[in-house]
Amino acid sequence: MQDSSWKSLSLQPSVAQLEQIFEFSSHLVFIYNWDLKKLIFVNNRVAEKLGYTPEDIQQMEGSILTFVEHPDKEGFLKEIHAEYESLEVGKKVEFVCKLLHKNGSIRTLRNRSMLLARDSPEASRLIMNVAEDITDTLEREADLLKKQYQFNEAEAIFKCGTWEWQANRKGIEWSEGIFKIMGLSSEEYKDKTISRRFYESFIAPEDVKRFADYTVQVLAEHRPSYEIEHRIINAEGMVKYVTLQGHIYYDEQGRVQRIMGMLADRTEIITYQNELERRLTALNKSNRNLEQFAYVASHDLQEPLRKIIAFGERLAKKYKEQLGSEGQFFVDRMTGAAQRMHALIEDLLAYSRASRQTESYASVNLNEVVKNVLEDLEVKIQEKKASITIDDLPAVEAQSVQMHQLFLNLIENALKFTKPGTTPKIAIQVRKIVPYEAPTVGQINPKENYFEFIISDNGIGFEAEYAERIFTIFQRLHGRAEYAGTGLGLAICRKIVEAHHGFIEAQGKPGEGAKFIFYLLVTQPNTP
Repeated sequence: MQDSSWKSLSLQPSVAQLEQIFEFSSHLVFIYNWDLKKLIFVNNRVAEKLGYTPEDIQQMEGSILTFVEHPDKEGFLKEIHAEYESLEVGKKVEFVCKLLHKNGSIRTLRNRSMLLARDSPEASRLIMNVAEDITDTLEREADLLKKQYQFNEAEAIFKCGTWEWQANRKGIEWSEGIFKIMGLSSEEYKDKTISRRFYESFIAPEDVKRFADYTVQVLAEHRPSYEIEHRIINAEGMVKYVTLQGHIYYDEQGRVQRIMGMLADRTEIITYQNELERRLTALNKSNRNLEQFAYVASHDLQEPLRKIIAFGERLAKKYKEQLGSEGQFFVDRMTGAAQRMHALIEDLLAYSRASRQTESYASVNLNEVVKNVLEDLEVKIQEKKASITIDDLPAVEAQSVQMHQLFLNLIENALKFTKPGTTPKIAIQVRKIVPYEAPTVGQINPKENYFEFIISDNGIGFEAEYAERIFTIFQRLHGRAEYAGTGLGLAICRKIVEAHHGFIEAQGKPGEGAKFIFYLLVTQPNTP
């Protein structure tokens, strides 16, 4: 039962007691004699908020309006004074104004002014102004608005939005980003809240069952997270590919209490991926057609060339006397050109085969491969008196024919570009790449196991700026008269290495030799 005995007390606080009460207030309190235009009381909060002592302010003989900072201060004060002039007991004047601090900063105050009761009409009118410093509050609100704006901008840029559901609330709260994805205006929805069924009404009919089944499965298994890709048809009739994600919070009894998540619009990404896949399919088809054309055309050219070479040799042998020196010169030029074209076609066929898997992958003993290559090059090795050192080579999963072609081209290249008067020295080294080294290579998969092969020589070398160019088809750094060849050998090497999911590069210095470094997988992936 409420005890109201205190109401029987006659409380008549003195002015001194009122001043003490005002000092306890967290607000700025001014009491102003309107008739005498004199400030008769200020509390210490004024000193805290404006930097002046109560004594300083009383000596100014002004009200709180003395410190007003306003573009039209005179007009603003005139308007407030008019309010004060007509102020009646019990009524209030409320306004917000900016006040100048002693240090030059600006504080914003919300003011409430009222006329105190008078004992008689002749008594002076006393106006009490109670002001609340809202500067920090406004700054916090401005900061929140700024962050909300930045958040909304981020959602718009990344085409996503956040959502939240709580057991003690009705509906799901959406951020501005989701309303944009859904083609809706958030202003039409109270508290930006919607129902689960409302969202599900936008799901594409073909995805409804899959979406529902997945949701039931996640909740039945008490999974901590939720993620599903599906399509929606938004309010503007546009089909959107979206990813719905959520983190689920359960109570001790396993009941869902809260879900927080994100909806991301992946339409542009999916469209771009589909377009890339379409173009890649078309490109692969075009490449296959070109490779087939190159293979067929090159193969069909072989027979006419063989005849040209054979008839040229017969002509030169049988009619040597009749041809004379000039005729013999022309026949030799024709036969030489036909032989070069024959070599070019052979290399084109090899290049075409390098991009096609003509045999299945199998374990290939590279020691055997290099042994066979050296037998093929035995004559050239003897002519050059070359010294070749070879590490114990491993077995790799590869196509044996292409491995033969790879080592043949690289060793033959080292034998070709030798320095006059210098005994050629060629070294074939190998080591297994450890996982932490993979990132330093750059173009190999750090999750796979590789062997690193280095074929080095002491030949003429090349400028570092040509390290990439020499792998380009038909690119030559030297004239045909200096070094024979079609300009396809290293291009074929790159094709072979890349077809085996590896990487090849070259290093060299003029007069100091060259190195060809390539990486081959220990085992090939399931899909070639």
